[in-house]
Amino acid sequence: MPPRPALPSQSALTRYFTNLRVTPTRHHLAAFSTTPVPHKREHRSSEGLATSEKRRLDNLALQERLKQERLSNAVNPVTGRATPFVKSLETPSPLLPPVDWALTHNIDPTKGHDDALHMNFYLTPKDMETAIENSKRLTAPANPVSASGVVDSYVWPEKLEAHQKDHDHAVAAIQRIVSLSIGSNADRQRVNTVRCIETFGRHNTDATLPRDPDARPLEESKKTPRAGPDTGSSEVQAAILTVKIRNLAKMLETTGNKDKHNKRNLRLLVHKRQKLLKYLKRKEKGGVRYRNVMTALGLDEAAVMKELSI
Repeated sequence: MPPRPALPSQSALTRYFTNLRVTPTRHHLAAFSTTPVPHKREHRSSEGLATSEKRRLDNLALQERLKQERLSNAVNPVTGRATPFVKSLETPSPLLPPVDWALTHNIDPTKGHDDALHMNFYLTPKDMETAIENSKRLTAPANPVSASGVVDSYVWPEKLEAHQKDHDHAVAAIQRIVSLSIGSNADRQRVNTVRCIETFGRHNTDATLPRDPDARPLEESKKTPRAGPDTGSSEVQAAILTVKIRNLAKMLETTGNKDKHNKRNLRLLVHKRQKLLKYLKRKEKGGVRYRNVMTALGLDEAAVMKELSI
């Protein structure tokens, strides 16, 4: 039997194929690092680790505090901030007590209604005062004269007292009728619309607000003189839309959380107001009128320039 040729051992084959590997082995890796030695020593020390961890926690606490401050100071771009003007629009008139009950308990039935400057049926306090005075004068009793032509001093005081009592009863009843506390939402919306026109209308603000330094005087303006109250300016329309937006948002937060149609209506009203305020800012160049309406309605630049998602 011929002799068998000698074959290389397994260890020799392993060494041979190892030299042909593309990926370097652990023995072929470089024995150096690009990280400086002081940095390595700093992270290895317990004091350095504690200092860096404390610094990291302090930064996180500062970021959280600043975030909470920004959230607390942020203004809702839909409803805005609750300013005195906005609160006065939403505060209902005090409900007056029943006339008979108030008179029985010696309470003024019109108490709390004397300061009500806004009434129903397009009435003003001046109209009410004039009408009450005229009615009292027309219903006053005549002087009782006896057959001899002498004034009866016994009957006259009683008639005056009865007339005054009836007059007070009638005044209390009329003030209850014209009070907004028993009016509907449409009545309150109409009164708030009139208030927005009187507050922001240019027929009033032209004489009260200071003019911008680069604005032309009214005498040199070639515009047609205004006839009647201003009902169509951007600030008036934005104020009216704000009243509607706040009423609709309040309803959706309480009972209309599933009302998809009014959610869409709210979104349309908000974007319409944003369009009007953008035009007013561009037209007035961020002047007095723009700042006045933004301050009174409790809005900021986010409600005008940023994207609103509802």
